[in-house]
Amino acid sequence: MAIYPRTPPVPTTSLATMHPLAQTGPALLQVANMPAGVALAPGATGGLSVTWTPPAVDGTHGAATGFNLRYEASGSGVWTTVSGVISPYALLGLAAGTAFDVQVQSVNATGTSAWSPTATLATAPAAPNLPGAPSLVQGNGSDLIVAWTVPPTDLTHSAATVYNLRWSPSGAGAWTVVMGVSSPYDLAGLGSDAGIDVEVQASNAGGASGWSATSTLTTASTGPFAPNAPAIASAAPVPDGTASKLAIVWTAPLVDSTHGAATGYNLRYGPSGAGTWTIVSGVSSPYLLAGLPGATAIDVAVQGTGAAPAPGAWSATVTATTWGATIAQGNWTPAASQVHNTSVVPNGGANMTATPAPTVVSNAAFAWSASATVVPTSGLIEAAADGQTNGWGQWFNAPATAGTYYLWLLAQAAGGATIGALASPAITVT
Repeated sequence: MAIYPRTPPVPTTSLATMHPLAQTGPALLQVANMPAGVALAPGATGGLSVTWTPPAVDGTHGAATGFNLRYEASGSGVWTTVSGVISPYALLGLAAGTAFDVQVQSVNATGTSAWSPTATLATAPAAPNLPGAPSLVQGNGSDLIVAWTVPPTDLTHSAATVYNLRWSPSGAGAWTVVMGVSSPYDLAGLGSDAGIDVEVQASNAGGASGWSATSTLTTASTGPFAPNAPAIASAAPVPDGTASKLAIVWTAPLVDSTHGAATGYNLRYGPSGAGTWTIVSGVSSPYLLAGLPGATAIDVAVQGTGAAPAPGAWSATVTATTWGATIAQGNWTPAASQVHNTSVVPNGGANMTATPAPTVVSNAAFAWSASATVVPTSGLIEAAADGQTNGWGQWFNAPATAGTYYLWLLAQAAGGATIGALASPAITVT
């Protein structure tokens, strides 16, 4: 059996023994601590001034060789980072009057530290933008109602928190200032019938804007006021047998804070669409407009007069057409008393003349009606030519029901349109 010699053990030698310089070389570089004492102050030209203290070096953190900074509108989570900054750092370009969060981190060749705790401060407010020119409308009496819109905000203009207003007689530049107003504002205490210039200014803790562009309006008169325009209720030819008249009826206008009562009226009329007017002053409703040509459309308007020196506005224009034929009662005239549903006394009927003036008369008719003003369109009794010049007549009965009636004598054009009318005095039917 062979016997081998045992291999001698390898001697144990430390690296320190083999490489004496391994322990005496430079220490490994380590990340710096985060900055300390991050503080914010208002900047000299707006924005914020950011300061911090360089972090301490210790056994596990190296020295900082630079710094980064980041900021956000407070709480937004949208950060903007600025690299290579030094303390103090002027953080510019920020919106005025806005709170910002700021953090700083240390930098060296090994890397970056964590971000410092957040420091928060609001930038100084800036004066608001200039408001636009205010709008002006009439208020009660001679007041003006002034309204304006909120001016926009931007990086160099903060929101307005209050407004000032100033006014002057137009063009005079003699301003009266009213502080701390809001829109809309009732500008009272003005003279009546006076031009007024108005401007508005926005303000906040950062200062005041300039004055807006000027708006101008003339105040209303405080009275006496001219009346409102009347409303014409009706305009129609008159059922008196003529072809030259129109009856005009209107209602009194309302009285309000800027319009007085009408104590009189003027009326104007003219050929329809011509725009040429004849004015009749001092009339009252109803008014009978006479002397007109037959079968003619006439435009009519009415205005009120009162205590004011000038009259009120003209009413809306209405148009009415005169009759085209004249009518006269014939020699068969019904008596003022009749018995219902029996032959008309004393002649058993009635007759008339219907003269074209200037419209041709093609037919004629009679009608019983309870109205003396509204032309009947139903229950017509057709008349026949009676052999006399323009003569028409017919036999018929009194109404079937007792009451007060008017017998209408009607001239008709071709197609049955009424072109002339005459209503009798009241007839009692028993």
